[in-house]
Amino acid sequence: MALTNTSTAVGGLGRTIGDSVIAFNQVNVMYPLVTVQQAVRGSNHVQFSDWTKLTSSNVTAATEATTTTAVAITSAARTATVSEHVIAATVSDLVLMGSGDDITGQAGTTLGNAVAAKLDADLSALATAFSQTQSSAGTSLALSHIFGMKVPLA
Repeated sequence: MALTNTSTAVGGLGRTIGDSVIAFNQVNVMYPLVTVQQAVRGSNHVQFSDWTKLTSSNVTAATEATTTTAVAITSAARTATVSEHVIAATVSDLVLMGSGDDITGQAGTTLGNAVAAKLDADLSALATAFSQTQSSAGTSLALSHIFGMKVPLA
């Protein structure tokens, strides 16, 4: 005899997905540091522009009625292939009905945390190929160094 009945979980999927998205957005580290672009429906490629990176040293003080030198900005077209990663959880009606906890919310949070950890791990693994030198030993840390460290991530 089966102990599952999908009718008791009606509406639970949408709530679980929502909780997963909220958890992902709260715990991931790398996602805000990289360029993110939505794929067009039906496509497995994303196209975006790669712009010249500017730093705080590109911004200069100006006085009124004085001509300021323009900064050259160039761009290049980039294409990325979309990959897919999947996570799933089975929650039976026995658990849903027999527990006083918010099972669908907790499942969503757990799934969201796992997806965020996977994205962080994948993006961090790419960092082994980065080569970015900001200064030499003994140099005081400046704001331009912090911005410069972000260049390979964008």
